[in-house]
Amino acid sequence: MVLGIDASNIRAGGGLTHLKQILNEADPSIHGFEKVVIWSNQQTLDVLPKKEWLVPQTHPYLNRSFLWSFAFQMLLLSKSARVFNCSLLFAPGSTFVSSFRPFVTISQNMLPFEFHEAFRFNKWRVRLRFLVLYLTQSYTFRRAAGLIFLTNYAKEAISSKINLNNPNSVIIPHGINMDFSNMPKVQLPIDSFSTVKPFRLLYVSIITAYKHQWNVAAAVLQLKLQGFPVAVDFIGPDSGESFDKLRVYLDSADNNDGTLRYLGPVKYEELAGFYKNADAFVFASSCENLPIILLEAMSAGLPVACSDKGPMPEVLGDAGIYFDPENIQSIFDALKELLENAVLRDVISKKAYEKTINYTWKNCSGSTFEFLSAIAKKTHHEK
Repeated sequence: MVLGIDASNIRAGGGLTHLKQILNEADPSIHGFEKVVIWSNQQTLDVLPKKEWLVPQTHPYLNRSFLWSFAFQMLLLSKSARVFNCSLLFAPGSTFVSSFRPFVTISQNMLPFEFHEAFRFNKWRVRLRFLVLYLTQSYTFRRAAGLIFLTNYAKEAISSKINLNNPNSVIIPHGINMDFSNMPKVQLPIDSFSTVKPFRLLYVSIITAYKHQWNVAAAVLQLKLQGFPVAVDFIGPDSGESFDKLRVYLDSADNNDGTLRYLGPVKYEELAGFYKNADAFVFASSCENLPIILLEAMSAGLPVACSDKGPMPEVLGDAGIYFDPENIQSIFDALKELLENAVLRDVISKKAYEKTINYTWKNCSGSTFEFLSAIAKKTHHEK
């Protein structure tokens, strides 16, 4: 069998990381694929692993804007895939409008399917983009021969939203970069910390409408005013959406000692050091598919205070303290409990670390290729 991969709309971010990692860990021959043909822009192809079985393909359309890539997928991909005698196409970008059949895709973004979250964004262009993604991804998911979801939460939420009833679906979570792995540290009582050496929280995420960093900032300042030796570092790029809400607290008189620090974006290869130097992690997102950042914090052995929305309880389970990310008092209460209870911190940090042991890219890659092989063989027999 020959597997095709349509990476025409994958250029950066989590989608590129996922593609690189599953290809790097893959052994397609085990699953019956003699070669894998992949279509993408040259920049993406250049960063993918070099394998004897991997056949990179590009086209002038794929090296232009997304509209041109979309045109390639719609008009030219099917013919090219048939030239290579592909048994199946895998479309990890979630939108697939080619006429080629059969294909498998993966759901990696919940924002198009959670309208109340999408409407947190003020700009109409952003809302329109999510509407377009809702339409194109719904169209793709209904036509797919197989569907990969990252969490049960995503599967149930999307299936109910678009009346999806695809029996050929599977849950395959992403892996975690082992650079983040760190045994949980000894948890010290709060009186071991001081204003000079505060209990340092970490929140890594893009500053945007559904991440609620400003509510975390408000809660941390309240804790400081009550005498707790606590500080928080915010790491992540500014999306241009909602940063002013965080700036209010960063610039406030109550933050004159740097209790709140915004460090901006940090290079990915440097992030592990920040996790390992933190005392605890806070994650206040209200919309996720599979929160890789949360998994990284768990793998780093940190006690976690976490949003109770979306798939977070499914991922973290009983290994964290939960709060409502839209309620400052709820965040305050959760963080206060975390600060005051060193025994609890010890228990949940160890539980969280243990939960991440099986989140490997090797497992993700093996499960993905096994599923693709099963769909290819099933659809072949049905012809």
